[in-house]
Amino acid sequence: RPSPPEQKRKRKGNVAMADAERSSIEIKVLLKNLDPTKTSIKHKDRLRRLNKFRNYVTARPPPEFYDDDYSLMLLGSESPAAMEDEDLSHMTLYGLLRAAGCPSTDHKDSLKRSARPAMSLLRYLCLGFESTSNGANDVMGD
Repeated sequence: RPSPPEQKRKRKGNVAMADAERSSIEIKVLLKNLDPTKTSIKHKDRLRRLNKFRNYVTARPPPEFYDDDYSLMLLGSESPAAMEDEDLSHMTLYGLLRAAGCPSTDHKDSLKRSARPAMSLLRYLCLGFESTSNGANDVMGD
């Protein structure tokens, strides 16, 4: 029978795993809603999803992420994680980098209106987000 400290560590590990699973789901929902080719997803829907994800990552304590989540979040379908995952390989996921540079269909030589909030979220994730990894705070889990 495990000692009480071992039981506590085991429980804490399961919570972190559940938190990381939720993060994976949040990322996938975000990326599905950034697809500008879907006519059912409007500008306000993309903004709402970007804001919801930002609220999720700014919560205290910060959420945990799996290593593969970072590349998926940034690259979408172009990430190795998406290409190797059977479920994700059949989806078109717009990563944050692609969403931040998505051209407007209405205005020549301009970006989509949702590109600015995507850039803002990227900037926050790269420069301001603190993840807890092994009990220490660091940027992007490094």
